[in-house]
Amino acid sequence: MLRPVARLKEDLPRHLAIDMGHPWIYDDEVNNIADLNGIDAGTLVDILRSDGEAVGVGVLNRQASIVLRRMDDLSPGTEVTQDILQVRLRRAFAAREARLGGGSAFCRAVHGEQDGLPGVIVDRFGKSAVVIFESVGSAKLELVVQEELTRWMGKLQQMTVHRMTAKKEKWAQEGSEFTTSITRGDSSRVRVEEGTGSSFVRFDVDVLQGILMGHWNYGLEKMRRELTASFGKGTVLDAWAQAGQWGIRCAKAGAEEVVLLEDTLGLAKLCRENAILNGVEEQCTVLHRGDVAGELRNMATSGIRFNCVSLNIRVRFERYFKHQKGQFGKWYKPSLKGYERAIALGAMVTSRSGYLVVTFLLPLTTEYWALYLVQGALERASRIGSIVYYSTDINEDSAMPSSTMDEFWSHVLICVKMS
Repeated sequence: MLRPVARLKEDLPRHLAIDMGHPWIYDDEVNNIADLNGIDAGTLVDILRSDGEAVGVGVLNRQASIVLRRMDDLSPGTEVTQDILQVRLRRAFAAREARLGGGSAFCRAVHGEQDGLPGVIVDRFGKSAVVIFESVGSAKLELVVQEELTRWMGKLQQMTVHRMTAKKEKWAQEGSEFTTSITRGDSSRVRVEEGTGSSFVRFDVDVLQGILMGHWNYGLEKMRRELTASFGKGTVLDAWAQAGQWGIRCAKAGAEEVVLLEDTLGLAKLCRENAILNGVEEQCTVLHRGDVAGELRNMATSGIRFNCVSLNIRVRFERYFKHQKGQFGKWYKPSLKGYERAIALGAMVTSRSGYLVVTFLLPLTTEYWALYLVQGALERASRIGSIVYYSTDINEDSAMPSSTMDEFWSHVLICVKMS
C-alpha cells in the first residue's frame, strides 16, 4: 500500500536546517498540504522536496502546527515495522546504561526525536517509569514501549502515561491537554534517588499533579543539584518548591533553616512528606500560601532575609497571535509575565552576600532574556548583584535532537550573588 506523500515548498528558508537534521516540519512548509487533509494522526508519510528528492519519513498530524515529525535514518518507502521500533528503544536504553552505568536506574531513558522516536519521552524511576506522548500520533506506540520497558527493567512496579489529547497539540490549558493514567501499579507516587553517602536524598513525585507540576525534569534538576552544594547554606527559601527538592538538598548539605513555600496544597503536603523521608523535618518549615509572590512581599516588608533564595517560578502559557508555530503549538508559548516582579521580590528577601537562584524556560534564540529580566528586577528592587552561575539544560539529559533547533525551549538557570 502506497503511503501519503508530503512535498516541501520550493526555496524553503529552513532547507539547510532540515538537511542538517531538524526533525520538525511545519504546516506552512508543505506544498501539497491539502492532500493530507482527513488523514489520521500518527500516519506515516513520505517526505520529498519540490523536485522529488527524498527527505525522509515523518509521523503526521495534519491539525498540528508541527505537521510532520521526522523519523531519522529512514528513506521514503521504508516499512516501519515493530522490529525497527524495538531496536530504537533498546538502543536508547543501552545508550543510557553506557553513559550512566548504575545511574541509569534514574534517568531520562528515551529522548523522543533524539532517539528516532518522535514525540515519545520516557523517564525511569528505579522500577517505575513515566511515559509522555507529546504528540497525538505517538500514543500508538504505547504497547511496544511498555513491552520494551518490561524487557529492560523487569516487572514494572508502576507505570504512568501522559497522553496528548488536544488534536492540534496546543499547550493551551496549563497541562490539561494531557490525560494521565496509571497503567501499572496502584500508587500515584514515583520515587527519585540521587547522590551517595551523606549526600543521598530521595524524593517522591506525585504524577497525578500533571505534566507540569507532577513532572521531574532530570536535566534541570542536575543543574540545580550542582548548585546546592556551593550556595545552599545558612537560611534558605525555596519558593514554588514543587517536591521540595532544592530546599531539602540544602538541608542535607547543612543549611540551618529551610522554608519551603508552595501555592498548591497537594505539593505543600508532598514537601512535608519528603522532608520527613529525608530526615530533615526539624530544619524545614512548609508554608502553603495561595499567592507566593504576595508572601514574598510580606516577608520583604517584615524585614525577613535569607542567605539563599530559589525561585522555581511556575510555567504558565499565554496566547500570542504572532506565534504561528512551534514546540507548544500555534499561538501558544510559555509566558514571562510576572517574572520580573517575582525576581525583584526574591532579591528583596535575599541578604547581603546571599545568593538568588532563578529558573527560566526560554527558546535558545532568546535565552539572553533571562539576563535582561534579572537586571531589570535588581534595579526594581534597588539591589546590586553579580552573576556567578549561568547554564542551560542542553546536555546529555536534554531532548534536543539537532543543533539547528534554535526555536527549541530549554531551562535556563541563573545564580546571582547579592551585594
